[in-house]
Parts: sequence; C-alpha cells; structure tokens
Amino acid sequence: MRTLALLASIGVFSSLLASGGVALAEPCDLPRIMIVMDSSSSMLNTVSEQNVDIVKWDAAQSAVKSVTDAYPDSAQWGLMVFPGPAGGCSTGTVLVDVGLSTGPDIQTQLANIDMSSGSRQTPAGQTLMAAAADPGITAAGKKNYVVFVTDGYQYCSVPAVSGPPVCTTSADCAAMNVSTCPTCDSCNTGSSDPACAGYAGGCYCIRTWPVLGVEALAAAGVKTYVVGFGSNVDAKTLNTAAYEGGTAIAGCDPSASTPSCYYKATLPSEFNAALADIVQKVTTETCTADCGIQGSRACTASGWSDCVAPTEVDCTGPCGASGKQKCVNGALTECDAVCEDAGAGGSAGAAGAAGAAGSGGAAGAAGKAGSGGSAGSAGKAGSGGSAGAAGKAGSGGSAGSAGKGGASSEDDAGDGTAGGAAAGPESGD
Repeated sequence: MRTLALLASIGVFSSLLASGGVALAEPCDLPRIMIVMDSSSSMLNTVSEQNVDIVKWDAAQSAVKSVTDAYPDSAQWGLMVFPGPAGGCSTGTVLVDVGLSTGPDIQTQLANIDMSSGSRQTPAGQTLMAAAADPGITAAGKKNYVVFVTDGYQYCSVPAVSGPPVCTTSADCAAMNVSTCPTCDSCNTGSSDPACAGYAGGCYCIRTWPVLGVEALAAAGVKTYVVGFGSNVDAKTLNTAAYEGGTAIAGCDPSASTPSCYYKATLPSEFNAALADIVQKVTTETCTADCGIQGSRACTASGWSDCVAPTEVDCTGPCGASGKQKCVNGALTECDAVCEDAGAGGSAGAAGAAGAAGSGGAAGAAGKAGSGGSAGSAGKAGSGGSAGAAGKAGSGGSAGSAGKGGASSEDDAGDGTAGGAAAGPESGD
C-alpha cells in the first residue's frame, strides 16, 4: 500500500510539473564565447575621449571586465590573445578555456600580460586558424562564437637573411593551408601599388589572412563577430571577415574599404557598447508573451528566463487616431484612441473641406455644428444665414445647394433666404 501511495504521489508531482504547478525553467544551451584579443604593441597607443587620453590596452581590459561582469551566467567565456607568449609574430594561445564563471580569471590574465616585452606583432590570421582547430572552441552541437578584436592590420615582419624580403615563415603558411608561401612585401619595397596607401610596412601580401581564419571557423560551425578598435584598422579585411563570419551588419558592403560590416569602435565607449551589443545578441532570443506580444528571453545557467515583453501595444482607432491596447488576463483591451469632435457655437467637424462661414455660421463636409451654425460641403454663408448642399441652417436661415445667403434685400436671396433649388428651411434653436 505504501508503494502504491508513493507511486501515486510521484504521479501527482509529475502532473504538477507538466501543468505548470511547479515552475521549472526551460533548459537551454549557454552560448560559448571565445574572446580573441589583439595584444600587439600598437595597443599601447592612446585614444582620446572627452579630452582624456586612454591607453587602448586599458580600454580593452575595461570593456572585457564590464561585459563579463554584466553577463556572468549568460554565457561561457574564454580568452585567447595574440601574439603568443614568445611575442613577435608567434601564433596566439588560449589563456582561459571556455567555461562557466571564468570572467575573473579572464580579467586577471589580461592584466598579467607584459605588453612592454619587445616587439609584439599582429598574427591575427594564424591565431584565428589555430582557434578553428581547437576542439575547446569548436565543440560539436554547441552555440560557439568568437569575438575577434584588433586595432590594426595583419602584420608580421620577418627579416630576410638574404635575397628578397619574405612575408612570413613556411610554418605559418602550412598553418594557414596556403600551398605556396608568399615571398612578396610590396608595401615595404616602395611599391606604387595603390592598395598600399596608408599601410606602413609589414607583410602586405598576407593582409587578408584573418579572412582565411574566419572561414575556417565558419566551416567548424563557429560564428565570428569582428570589432575594429581605433582608427588604424584594415577596414576592407575586417568587412570581409565579418561577412564570412556570418555576423555582418545588415545591408553592408563586404568589399568596401571603409567600415561597413563590422563593429567600428573608435572610442573606448564605443568598444564597450560593441561588446555589450554582441553579448546581448548571442544570449537572448525572441519569444511570445501573453496576448501574443513579442518579447525576449535570456539563456542562463538555470535555463531560459521568463519572456519579457511590453504590457501594451500601439493601435489605431476607427477615426485614424493613435492609441494603446493593454494586455489584461491574457486578452487585449479595446483600442483607447480618442476621436476629436466638434463643440458648440458653430465649430467645424472632422474633415471639413473647402467650406466657408460667415458670422454665426460654420462650414465643413460631414461636420457637426452647434446652435446657430450650419454645415455644408462648399457653400458660402452670409450674416445670419448659411448655404451648402444638404446643409443645416440655424434660426432665420435656410439651406440650398450652391446657394448664396446674405443680409441685403438686393442679393440673390434677401434677408437670410437661399436661392436655387432650396432644400427647405429647418428650424434651429
């Protein structure tokens, strides 16, 4: 008997869960976000905002802290920086694996990087390619993202021992799946190539390697958001990278040489806003709340949050006025739009067209008139009278189609009467 009672209790509890008697959050997969951060020497340059000079590296750390503090349980976070520990043009490495509650560790790792140690270059392409090969970043069946942040061009200056200058090493070319390792450095040899304008040295011929890395990430099921920080980024390469990463801004031009497809962050505040917007996009989804109103919900460690939506929606009344409908007990109320009406004393109604009124009268198509007034579609009214097709006249006046009213006995109709096919007088007040 006890066993039967226990089974019955379990059944009741299960039915409560199914019917919503006990609230359980719907499970969801937390997005997995790997921040791939540029830590090249140029990040030690400053940008000015509100007359304050801020080191870009400090601004980057502040932005990452803000976003990981604001969304500690809305995503799993990781950190990869380039160049690697060896500096120079060494491929970037993962400092913090993607996981829960890693924000403090990420902040500590960024603070501990020795930015003053020698020449730190920009092997962005090699680093993104390495990310695409990391199973900790490309975990199957998960929502995986990379946030790629850079403040400059792909840059690796490898001095030649003899012969013409080289762009990079054969090992790098192998890592990038480039079969023929380039040996050009057109922007360093005084080339008149217009594509070199504004580009001061480095390996121009591997300028687009970040795109190859992003394409490899896309093939592994990872979307890449691109943030260009500062005013010296390679806009053309970043536009293409954002496009190939599946996160381009709607309507952008991936072949443009000016910012179009990626997040442009010239100022620290724009950098903060860019990261916040990216996280908002990957951690929320559209949902339908009561009364069919569209809202949004966020994925958290305990499951989807409640659907957050407005409690009222815009509506239009029968007369074209704007109003609101409120959601009450699962149903929308009637539209509370208020139509304007005419007052007493001969004011014109809605949509009064081409009418004219004299003293004591009023005109307007389909209008309403107060005491002593009248309405007509195109009439003219004199003192004490009114005119117009199917109009209404106050005391002492009469209406007729296209008639003229006046006080003079020498008019077409004297003393307040109307000429021409009169519709007959109608007594007023």
